[in-house]
Amino acid sequence: MVVRHEIRLRLRAIELLAFWEGRLVTNSLMTWFGISRQQASSDIRRYIDEINPNSLFHDPSVKGYVPAGAFRPVLTQGHINEYLELIAGMALEPSEQVLESIGALAVVQLPDRSVKPEVLRELLKACRQSLSLSVHYASMANPIFRERAIAPHSLVYTGFRWHVRAYCYERGEFRDFLLSRIDRTTKLQLDSATETRSSQDLHWQEYMNLSIVPNPRLTQEQIALVERDFSMPDGRLTLTVRKALIHYTLQRYQVALPEEDASNPLKFPLVVGGTARDQLAPYLFGYEA
Repeated sequence: MVVRHEIRLRLRAIELLAFWEGRLVTNSLMTWFGISRQQASSDIRRYIDEINPNSLFHDPSVKGYVPAGAFRPVLTQGHINEYLELIAGMALEPSEQVLESIGALAVVQLPDRSVKPEVLRELLKACRQSLSLSVHYASMANPIFRERAIAPHSLVYTGFRWHVRAYCYERGEFRDFLLSRIDRTTKLQLDSATETRSSQDLHWQEYMNLSIVPNPRLTQEQIALVERDFSMPDGRLTLTVRKALIHYTLQRYQVALPEEDASNPLKFPLVVGGTARDQLAPYLFGYEA
């Protein structure tokens, strides 16, 4: 029944928002599901009283509900992908257009990144309130966890994994930190340094128009098929992208980045057109934070 399905979606959203963001406000439910404040409050009350008793409590200081100390999800599995799918789905379409599960529909399961909910909560809080914090971070270049001081301003989902865009005090510049490589956070504090604000992150604030075209090594028939696949009525796809996200965008579209990739047109059917390679170079990275 459609009504029951919509209620189930809302109750699941309540749990995911509370668990991963550490705060639940009625406005989120009202906006996403097109329901009244009274209905949103009723859904939250039902979750607390019937679905997961005493799991949330109202905190006037954040003007919303926060998880109790022993909060555990009961409608979801506690996987980060569930939260990502919720956010991505709600960003793309209203709940009225969400299809009920049918036998002829399948979704490829993304890898379940080991992102800790307490880490995501602190990062979101830091982004919202302009706070800095210390994270225990490891990378492929430096695989031993060590403390890094950062001032985050935005979370980014690339389609495969999440990272936080933040000012790195050690490097003295804005960088990307993978959420799955943050073990824990400490020392959340007000950040008063103006150079750490997102407005100073020029690669984040500035945009570039990317022109993506079929790989010229394809046959004419293959090029026509690629143009159809990517809706290229004039033979190209133009995207306006934050400079900080250019590399991720090209990866997502499987665009040939190194020249040698373009020599394999069946694996990399798209290339960048109309933009000199040296113009893109500052936004293509081979480093890790």
